[in-house]
Amino acid sequence: IEPGRPEFMIGAHCLNHNAHSIGICYEGGLDIRGQPADTRTPEQKAALRALLKDLHRRYPQALIVGHHDLNPQKACPCIENVAREYADLQP
Repeated sequence: IEPGRPEFMIGAHCLNHNAHSIGICYEGGLDIRGQPADTRTPEQKAALRALLKDLHRRYPQALIVGHHDLNPQKACPCIENVAREYADLQP
């Protein structure tokens, strides 16, 4: 996990949602043809879950959504259903 902006700073990750959200990005997201795909390794999945668990502990009412849930023009994070995958961490 590589930190970006500190949590207290407004991000630049999702238009109209930056001031009230925390953006998380993972390396990958494209298959060998350059098409959107869930390319997370087992290690990335474990690191992402650990990060989300920590954030959920600190922000228990926060929803976990994908960028495409807030902007349907975006394919990222290329996870089929973010809310379902992390249902146990939702408020």
